[in-house]
Amino acid sequence: MVYAIKNGILTDSNNPVRQIRSKNTGGAFPTPPKIVVIHFTAGGSAASSANWFASKDNTNSSAHVVIDRDGTIIQCVNFGEVAWHAGKSTWRDIVGLNRHSIGIEIANWGALRGGANGWSNAAGQRIDNVVMAVHRNGNPDGSRTPIGWEAYPEAQFEATVALVRALRAVYPIAEIVGHDDIAPVRKSDPGPAFDMVRFRQRVLGGRDDDGPNTGVIRSPGGLNLRSGPGTNNAVVQLLADGTKVLPIGANGSWLEVTVLDAAGKPSKTGWVHGHYVDLD
Repeated sequence: MVYAIKNGILTDSNNPVRQIRSKNTGGAFPTPPKIVVIHFTAGGSAASSANWFASKDNTNSSAHVVIDRDGTIIQCVNFGEVAWHAGKSTWRDIVGLNRHSIGIEIANWGALRGGANGWSNAAGQRIDNVVMAVHRNGNPDGSRTPIGWEAYPEAQFEATVALVRALRAVYPIAEIVGHDDIAPVRKSDPGPAFDMVRFRQRVLGGRDDDGPNTGVIRSPGGLNLRSGPGTNNAVVQLLADGTKVLPIGANGSWLEVTVLDAAGKPSKTGWVHGHYVDLD
């Protein structure tokens, strides 16, 4: 796949990807979008979600693209136009992310239902490709113990990486967030099965970069630095939004970091959840 964007249309090797256009748009972006929001569809195929966005019965939702489990991409809204994917949302000082972000829907069932025969989706179909995890904001069923989440196939993950890299070549994309970042009480997508730390590294970093391997804490309310990788470990310090850190290790979605002071000198070392770290 060789993705590029021409006049707001995604092309693969100079050929437009499949288009299932939705009329649910808010017109042209007021300013070029700087944020990408990742969602899961909580459904079956990408085509079924794209067809819903295009349906006359759907009057209030859309996304720019839907990405299927095999990596196939369907475009629903021109990248130069506002899509209705975020709903009521806040990120930093931005209220209402629709007018500031590009929405990517990934075909995935999200949280699954447990039973005697394993894990199944909302349609009662057995799902074997499962990640056992706890959502950092609490599971949709209110539990705080590991449950099954549908895993994201590597082909799907790589297609999403390639797409956002193509977007960055045209738009000033500086941040990648999940729907669960901008609407944490209402939403759980893309959920713990989506490796956001790895995704940000793949999209925002590059081997041609030269400089320190530092990161920045991105959490408006601050982020707990803990003594170990997990919320059951003691809080060492509350790190303010914008704190610079030096990653030195990893354990799943948790990063071991050294906190850098105002002069860039190392201070405390501990663990933070990687979802809240922007790696330079």
